[in-house]
Amino acid sequence: MFNQLKSEALKLRYSRLFLAIPLLCLAGLLLYASFSLSKEGTQIFVSEGDEETDSAIQGVIGFFAFSYQSADAPKFHEILQSCLSCNVFLWVIALIFTIQFFCADYAAGTIRLPVAYGISRVKVFLAKLIVIVLYNGVCYFFFYGLTLCFTCMRAGYIPDGAQILQYFYYVGLNFLVMASFLVLCLMACICLKHTGVAATALCIFTLGGAIVYTGIWQNFHSHAALKYLVWLNPLYYWMNMGSFRFAYGLIYEIIAYFAFSFLVLLPICVLLIRKQELK
Repeated sequence: MFNQLKSEALKLRYSRLFLAIPLLCLAGLLLYASFSLSKEGTQIFVSEGDEETDSAIQGVIGFFAFSYQSADAPKFHEILQSCLSCNVFLWVIALIFTIQFFCADYAAGTIRLPVAYGISRVKVFLAKLIVIVLYNGVCYFFFYGLTLCFTCMRAGYIPDGAQILQYFYYVGLNFLVMASFLVLCLMACICLKHTGVAATALCIFTLGGAIVYTGIWQNFHSHAALKYLVWLNPLYYWMNMGSFRFAYGLIYEIIAYFAFSFLVLLPICVLLIRKQELK
């Protein structure tokens, strides 16, 4: 298994994706920086008027960037909201990387080489998954570190150690959702067997789920058919995290989503891989 992990890591190291993903993250950081040019801040995928609560911070969902009550004296939770708004576009980068890296061997036909040498298909799949998750994780946390630095410098705010730990705690929760999304991406690749079709289907699913959720979120639990579809959507968790809607068990939902992905979806992927015909 270690040799296969090393092989997949070397494939990534010498592929265009190794540099392309950081460049895309840099482009995302520049896009995020452009949000700061608006005096009133930027709001994306935002809904208001929650009937379940009168609390100002819990009465909205979505992504808020640089929406400060006082630009001269921003509060730390407002800085957190700005930084967490990056999930608006980070999932696209993760989607591109995951599909391109996973499908490269299948497209080139080189996936048959390790199998021909007696390496289990499951080991090949798990090695790819581990490399994908780890590389995404490194880029993810490094990106959010830069984002925090930029936002604090832009606001003239100096966070203390406890606030930095709190920030990366939220980033870690978001990454649990990202890791689950990566498993969903791999399942789509295995089932659809086409890079373009898988990417299109996942984009429609992710954005469509976010639009559905913004339309029904005030009475979310009364929509039995739709809520399970929304629960599979990563933007459901990121939009609620972006507005700190913890009162309704968001942290437990994130943990449940992560457990479902790795205890249910991942074994399904393994079963599909075992039965998959290599061409």
